Amino acid sequence: MKSVTTRSATMLMMLSVIMLTACSTNNSTQQVANEQPPEANKAITITTSQGTQTLSPTVVTYDPETFEDPLEFINRPIFAFNDVLYRYVMIPVSKGYTAVIPDPVQTGIGNFFSNIREPLNLINHALQGEGKKSGTNLSRFLINSTIGLLGLFDPAEAWFDIEEDTATIGDTLESYQVGYGNYLVLPILGQSDFRNAFSTIGESILSPVRVISDAPQTAYLQGLDGFNEFAPSAPSYEELQAQSDDPYTFFRNLYLQSLKRDADFQSAPQQLSPSPANVKGKHSNKNKVNENQAKQDDEQEQ
Repeated sequence: MKSVTTRSATMLMMLSVIMLTACSTNNSTQQVANEQPPEANKAITITTSQGTQTLSPTVVTYDPETFEDPLEFINRPIFAFNDVLYRYVMIPVSKGYTAVIPDPVQTGIGNFFSNIREPLNLINHALQGEGKKSGTNLSRFLINSTIGLLGLFDPAEAWFDIEEDTATIGDTLESYQVGYGNYLVLPILGQSDFRNAFSTIGESILSPVRVISDAPQTAYLQGLDGFNEFAPSAPSYEELQAQSDDPYTFFRNLYLQSLKRDADFQSAPQQLSPSPANVKGKHSNKNKVNENQAKQDDEQEQ
C-alpha cells in the first residue's frame, strides 16, 4: 500500500509543479484549423443499457477560435495512446460488461461507490461554506449506509427525496477562484485540465475506499468504480471520434467550450464527452446548471 500511495503522491507533486510552471508561462495560443463540422451537423442516437441518448455535435463551435494549448506536444501523443486503448480495449470490454451485467447490478455498484464518497462530498461542501449541503451529504450517508444496505440502494432519494449532491476538490478550488489552468490529457483517464487532474488524483489518494481495503484491492475497487461509470457512455466516444478528421482538436474544443459555458453559470466543469477522468460529480453539476438556468429564465421573465 505504501508503494501505491507513494506513486500517487509523486504524480500529484509532478502535476502541481507542471501547473505552477505552465500557469506562469501560459502565453502560447493555437489557432484551430479550419475543421469541417460533422456531416450535416447530424444528431446521433445511441442505445445503451441506460436508455437512449441523443448526441449533437453542434455543441462545438467550428468557427476558427483561439485556444490556449501550450502542452499540445504532450497531449497529442497521450490522446493517440488513449484513442487506441479506448477503441480496441475499453469500448469492447464496456460493451461486454453492459451486455452481461444486469442494469440493477450496475446501479447497485454505482450506488455503493457514490455512498462511500459522501464523506468527501461533506468535507468539500464544508470547505465551500455550504453547511446545508454538508448536512445533506451526512443524511444520505447515514440513511444509505443503514437502510440502503451499505449503499447498494438509495432510499435517501427514493423515500426521503434527498438527492445526491457531489462536490469534488475541483469544485472547492473553483469556489476559491482557482482557474482550470490548461488543457491536459491524462493517460487512460482522458481529457482534463490542471484543476480537474489535481482533483482526480487528490481524491484517489484521499478516497474512503482506502479505509475499507488495502493494496492491491484498493486499486481494483477504484478501477471498478471508474469503469462502471464509463461503460454506459463508452459507445458515444466511438460515434463522436468517427465524425472528425482531427479527433484531438474535436474533443479538446468540446471540453474547453464546456468549461467556458459552465463558467458562465458559475458551475463545476462537466465531462461532456466520455472520459473516466471526471465521472464524479456529474449529477451535482447537472443540478447546478439547471438551477442557474432557471434563475436566468426567471430574471428574463421579470
